Amino acid sequence: MSHTTSIRSIKIQSIPALEAAVAELAGKGIRVSLISNATPRAYYQGQQGMGKADYVIQLADAPYDVGIYKDGENGGYEARTDFFMGSVEKILGARASSQEHAQQARMGKLFQAYAINAAQMEARRKGYSTRRIAGADGVEKLVVTGF
Repeated sequence: MSHTTSIRSIKIQSIPALEAAVAELAGKGIRVSLISNATPRAYYQGQQGMGKADYVIQLADAPYDVGIYKDGENGGYEARTDFFMGSVEKILGARASSQEHAQQARMGKLFQAYAINAAQMEARRKGYSTRRIAGADGVEKLVVTGF
């Protein structure tokens, strides 16, 4: 039996943005790090779908990690983890905005930090200025200005 879950609805396209997201989470007190070419921890050693990953987001306060795997079919990278017993979502989870986003929300803090950093990097690359606005509910908005 496998506990492995793949999140394919959020495609990671930028490793620098992923690195920035992990650093941002670490700056907020989450004990997290990103390493390359490693095997993420899961319930079973050698668990199906959780072999050697291109990148691993190590969660110091959870028994399991998040593997980031190259998606040969669709490009980019997909996240895979073991959600058994709720340890990953306890650290990385956010409130889901709808039922269709429930799986994404299980790692919502990571995905939000990644998306904001990826958008900021792309906007700056194109010469725009960016500013982040944090809401009281934890939702962050990115304001892009310039021409």
